[in-house]
Amino acid sequence: MTRILLFWAIFISALGCNADAALTEEAAKLLSKMNANIRVALQRSSTQMLEMQMNQSPALAPYKDVMTKFFERYMSYESLRPEMIRMYTDAYTLEELKEINAFYSSKVGKKTLELMPRLVAQSGQIAAAKVEDNLDELRAMIKAESKRLQKSSH
Repeated sequence: MTRILLFWAIFISALGCNADAALTEEAAKLLSKMNANIRVALQRSSTQMLEMQMNQSPALAPYKDVMTKFFERYMSYESLRPEMIRMYTDAYTLEELKEINAFYSSKVGKKTLELMPRLVAQSGQIAAAKVEDNLDELRAMIKAESKRLQKSSH
């Protein structure tokens, strides 16, 4: 009886390993399809972080090359890929990943991958322009809140 239970425990765990491997493989396929977009996004993000650091602390300027190498090492697609695969395997089932991969293999999916970075950038520009166009309203709101806070503190 113990041998039968042991056999089933090993068999079931082996099935789980195969399912995990298939899930990981599908997530890796998805990342491979999105590779160019992810690389661009990571590059932009690390560049923005570096620029922000340089603006906040001009004394770091002599170390810009060192910081660039650091960000390239730890914010590169290659260094983040294992965690990104895990992120997708935690978020999606095997069947969902297969469907997503099928979509990105289609003509419309390929077009989506091609256009998405530009559309996201345009969305950000639209949002920034809308905020900028309405900064006077924000200033008025801040001024009104400041007056209210001053009155309530007295």
